[in-house]
Amino acid sequence: MTSVPRENPIHVRMLRCGMPLLVEEMAGVRTAAVSWLLPAGNASDPDGEHGDGWSSLLAELAQRGAGGRDSKQFSDALDRAGVQRSVSPAAVHIVIGATTIGSRIGEALPLLTDLVVRPHLPAEALDPVRSLALQSLESLRDDPQHRVSLNLRERHLPPPFNRNGHGNKVAFERAEIDPLRESWAKRVRPIGSILAVAGAVNADDLARQLDGLLAGWEGVGPEVEATGDAMGGALHEADESNQTHIAMGLTAPNEREPSSLLCRIAATILGGESSSRLFTEVRERRSLCYSVNAGYAGGRDRGMIAVYAGSTPERAQETFDTIRAELEHFEHGVHADEFRRAVVGLKSRLIMQGESTGARAAALASDWYRLGRCRSLGELSAEVDAVTLDGLNTWIASAMDVGWRARATLCTIGKDQLRTS
Repeated sequence: MTSVPRENPIHVRMLRCGMPLLVEEMAGVRTAAVSWLLPAGNASDPDGEHGDGWSSLLAELAQRGAGGRDSKQFSDALDRAGVQRSVSPAAVHIVIGATTIGSRIGEALPLLTDLVVRPHLPAEALDPVRSLALQSLESLRDDPQHRVSLNLRERHLPPPFNRNGHGNKVAFERAEIDPLRESWAKRVRPIGSILAVAGAVNADDLARQLDGLLAGWEGVGPEVEATGDAMGGALHEADESNQTHIAMGLTAPNEREPSSLLCRIAATILGGESSSRLFTEVRERRSLCYSVNAGYAGGRDRGMIAVYAGSTPERAQETFDTIRAELEHFEHGVHADEFRRAVVGLKSRLIMQGESTGARAAALASDWYRLGRCRSLGELSAEVDAVTLDGLNTWIASAMDVGWRARATLCTIGKDQLRTS
């Protein structure tokens, strides 16, 4: 069995402002990475034409100057500190990711806290940012593979978690700077935010510095909850192209459920590797499609197995029928060699994650949001080692049965609608 490197200490500090600081001090690395989750993702945007997509505008505007620096000065200061960074909107959070040399983390943190607490959100930047958002939305027309996955999300997840993240054209066109500033000030609060740092750092030093930098920042960010049930069912989008895109969504446990690991391993065997069931049967043996895969996506409150296939209109129906046949066969369990490959692959990914400060910072923040605690690589490895073939097959037989398949959501884009019965 693949071994996992020795443990690095993980420290949890509750800062005076009320935000958790999660720090993994990693021996033998020179870099330091930050993952800062702000409770301002697209699920908490105003609904529909009133503001769906504002998180995309805010994520871009926040980088256009902060503290005492205008946009260029702020960017130059981050570059001088050697900070590679990104600010990205996601479903629940706006995610700030940053990596620098560990010895310069003290120089980087004041800049990052300015971005969070004192962004300029300049009025003169709104039109260029608006244009970028509209271009991103328009680009979906030319990307049916991405579009079918967004259609699946919209139908399989409950609102507002089913939003596609690209926003609403009318909301972008009507957006004004003052409401956007008010939205940032209301949502970006310490209680609800999560800050994780991993690498060549000292937890006590970080906590002291951040308590000073964040003095006066207070308040509670929004806690988003589902406002209705998922639509489910089937949706076909007619498209006169030479491709047919098929996406299926199947219910899965959330990350807080112990069975989520079993589901992750099962999804890997089903369609997560080039040796997987779907890849072998649908693509290699039958040559029905150019792409096919399946994967588990887990969240704090819900999970999904998503299956995708890209085929030609002439072979789309057979592709879909073969996928369904493989799902039916999968209920009977997996073989020992499939199980071993999936477990070894999962352990290998853990080792590679352990060598990346960015991956560890992101994992700490994600764990805290989803589980309320941080897992070390050793704990993650032990969880994988505790899974047995018999245990996995028992779960598959009970969870991935005919009723599970009957509740699948289906979205397609192509010339013809598929027969589902």
